[in-house]
Amino acid sequence: MLNEYIDEMQLDLELDELNIKEVQMKIPALKHKWVGRLMRHKAQIAGLNRKRDSVKIEAGKKMRESSMYNVSNASLDKLIDKQDAMIQLNQEIDDLKIVTEFLEKSDRIFNSLTFDIKNLIEIIKLETM
Repeated sequence: MLNEYIDEMQLDLELDELNIKEVQMKIPALKHKWVGRLMRHKAQIAGLNRKRDSVKIEAGKKMRESSMYNVSNASLDKLIDKQDAMIQLNQEIDDLKIVTEFLEKSDRIFNSLTFDIKNLIEIIKLETM
């Protein structure tokens, strides 16, 4: 997903003398698109965190019920974290955190895009004099 976003953003940010006005007019829509994606991924992370917590609670209950010995909470947490479901959930969360970090940094890029366009216009003005 990250590679797809990188490729798509590269297309969105392609800027030259011929499409300056078009890109300038699309900046608010582009910001909205990328911030929307950021917020959807943050919501996914929150949902996965809730799911991880509920899986952890259920697994803890099952392990306590089936255990012949009294196990400390720290040991139980370590055992639960080694289960395939927990490993997969943690990997999904980590992957989404990387994507959200990229999207947060891309927001800064879009915020500076207007200055980049202004600088490009100044260069064009100087070249045409």
